[in-house]
Amino acid sequence: MSDIFDEKNFDEKSEMSSLTVDWGKVGDYVQGTFVRARHNIKTQFGENSIYELEADKGSFHKLTKKVPADVPTAINKGEIWSIWGRNDLFDGQMNSLRPGQVVKIVFAEEKSSTMGNDAKIIKIYAPKNNDGTPIMNQEFLERTGGI
Repeated sequence: MSDIFDEKNFDEKSEMSSLTVDWGKVGDYVQGTFVRARHNIKTQFGENSIYELEADKGSFHKLTKKVPADVPTAINKGEIWSIWGRNDLFDGQMNSLRPGQVVKIVFAEEKSSTMGNDAKIIKIYAPKNNDGTPIMNQEFLERTGGI
């Protein structure tokens, strides 16, 4: 590529989109390596936390006006995906992860709540070695210097 700033490089193929997981249908998941957490992010819903994963695989049903898409969105290996959190239990579990730790996050079920809308139950799986230590992605740690 001779001119990286050539206008031909900036077309619909190079347009970026948000890589944020929507929990549209039970079974949606992302599996990969925990990268980092950002807290106290101001949103229209109040302060949130954002958790970033380098994906290994996954899929989810994107929400449009709270309606899940019929066709799932694929999560591809190597992409960095964001997951929003505001629930104390979810945030507590996610905050215990270390950069480089292997994790799977799953939309496990939906339950009726007293607030009139359904609560999405998100489960976090963080496998451990035989000695009880978290399974870490050594390739990620070597490549990033352990962040």
